[in-house]
Amino acid sequence: MVHFEPSSAAQRAGPPTDCGKMVLAICVILFLRSWLPASAEPRIVKVGVFPASPLVFEKEGRPQGLFIDLVEYFARRLDWEVRYVPGTWSEQLRRLEKNEIDLLPAVGYTTARTALYDFSKNPVYVDSGVLFTSPRLALHTIFDLKGKRVAALKNSMFTAVFIEYASSFGIKCEMLFTEDNDAVMKAIADGSADAGVSIYSLGMELAKRYPVTITPISFSPMALEFAVPRGRNADLLAGIDRLMPGMINDPRSLYSQSFAKWTIPQQPFRIPLWLWLSLASFLAVGLLLSFAALVLRRQVRIKTDYLQIEIGEHKKTELALTASLDEKEILLRELYHRTKNTLQLIDGFISLEALNLPSTPELEQLVKKTGERIQAVALVHEMLYKSQNLSQIQLKEYITELVSLIRKSFGALDGRISVDLAIEDRTVLLDTAIPLGLILNELLTNSLQHAFPDGREGRISIKTANEGEDGIMMDYRDNGIGVPGDFDFNENRTFGLRLIRSIGESQLGGSVAFTNGNGVRCVLKISTNRYEARV
Repeated sequence: MVHFEPSSAAQRAGPPTDCGKMVLAICVILFLRSWLPASAEPRIVKVGVFPASPLVFEKEGRPQGLFIDLVEYFARRLDWEVRYVPGTWSEQLRRLEKNEIDLLPAVGYTTARTALYDFSKNPVYVDSGVLFTSPRLALHTIFDLKGKRVAALKNSMFTAVFIEYASSFGIKCEMLFTEDNDAVMKAIADGSADAGVSIYSLGMELAKRYPVTITPISFSPMALEFAVPRGRNADLLAGIDRLMPGMINDPRSLYSQSFAKWTIPQQPFRIPLWLWLSLASFLAVGLLLSFAALVLRRQVRIKTDYLQIEIGEHKKTELALTASLDEKEILLRELYHRTKNTLQLIDGFISLEALNLPSTPELEQLVKKTGERIQAVALVHEMLYKSQNLSQIQLKEYITELVSLIRKSFGALDGRISVDLAIEDRTVLLDTAIPLGLILNELLTNSLQHAFPDGREGRISIKTANEGEDGIMMDYRDNGIGVPGDFDFNENRTFGLRLIRSIGESQLGGSVAFTNGNGVRCVLKISTNRYEARV
């Protein structure tokens, strides 16, 4: 402790006066204030705002959205003085890189961006890229975009991901880059673009104001977080990361309430049940009174009118049923068409994935056989799509098309191998045609691959015959090298034989018999009344 001794002059002067006491008190206060820390000033935080409703946007001069609610909450808890800086998305990214703003909300986290920005630890929202188009244009898959004009936001991560996504399928589009998402939708609306890239949340909001429709083409789910310039403003992220975890799983937290407010569609106002009951009661009483009056005064006329109305209703019902049947037929044809396209798309995906694996003869054979089985199923749906009958196809036409398709996949083997067809001209149900096609695919591909080695010429014969009214017999044979004498068709467990027996005996409820001699012969007998038409 510091001890001050009074001077001799002070001792001679005696006790201080009231004025001296006041001066002494002021000096002590000034001395203490010079040693005490000054009160902390609020942290000024410049926050970028850009049009991305419902996450971040500006309305009537005031920033709003899910991320803005969180910024206001952080400002109250962490003593921030927030200053909003409006602009486009591209402008805000440049400002963040140049440290002209301190915090940018709703930034998609990617590894590449971590070289430019630091991110908060807890994702606030997960969004994905999606394509919008005009209602006059139908886009079902990424392949439908070939040669189309696509508008997209410049410097957007979703734009870069879409270009990479389209390129992975070999699809080339004419890209039109815009400064904001509104311009993307305007380009679709005025016809300067066939489609447009947008994040799902903002796109659905803009779709309320523009004549656009969402497509099934979506890609790249991405976490949206808060971002700051790389190596700066660590205190802002530290405060956010301290407050966010406690709000994530709390249904009463500001985050949960704001999330529901901005992202979950609000339930429309509903009239209370008691009011509906009251109105219904009044209406019922009124109708009863009116009906009684009409019965008393115009009983004969009411009966006549009733008969006329009934006849009219019958006609309306008949027209409605006819329209419903037409609509059902259209929907079924569309379903068959889409199923065929989907199967072909799956075949393409398998081939693409196989390119990423080490090439081996076994892998190539597996991909080829899988593709042929898929094509056998897809061919049925294509023929049903073109057929007048939506549940049955012509057996002769189907087998002829299937054999041609399989031979093309083998390059027709230079004409060395001929295929003789003698097929009954009859119809079969979808549930019979698909498994029968799979069996024929296994038999024919096996013959083309193994029965005629070393450039040997040969012949394959496929015949069908009716087995009574409800049965079909298919006689398949080749004059190839056959199988070894000790080969047991019943005991062999190869996948192809197991597939043929499983389909022929278990699924179709028939019999399968193999013989070996001057080639391989397979006789299949099945029943066609195992399934019933469903259309």
